[in-house]
Amino acid sequence: MSVEKEKPFLELSKIKDITSEILDVVFVKNYGIKREYKVETDIFFINENGKEYFILIISLPGANKNSIDISIEEDTVIINAKRELFFPADIINITEDTLKFILENSISIENYYGNIYRKIRLPKKVKKKEEKALYLKGLLFVKLECE
Repeated sequence: MSVEKEKPFLELSKIKDITSEILDVVFVKNYGIKREYKVETDIFFINENGKEYFILIISLPGANKNSIDISIEEDTVIINAKRELFFPADIINITEDTLKFILENSISIENYYGNIYRKIRLPKKVKKKEEKALYLKGLLFVKLECE
């Protein structure tokens, strides 16, 4: 016999999704106001051989790798990136005018396109020059050594 874990926030999550859909219809379609993109982040603290560091895994699917900027201010990490709408040339060779037409006459846009910003506060200060970063499969991996 297995024990089913309680999921107290499941119903609230469903309500949040429905509310988001309503807000999208009202604000995005009618007024062109976009919601802010939620950047999901996992933070791990590691103490190994007397060295302490953080590993951050930041979800940035579809971000332009060259647009990703990481800045560090004591105990805060700031991530800036950009996600642009594009179509692979195998599907459609697109000009700026065609892209603008597609965006203005879209039936539905559920993915976020535009600037991405995330400010992450850490429980300890980190070294500015010791960062290591890798962008792979839509995830940004950042290693930060503690001071």
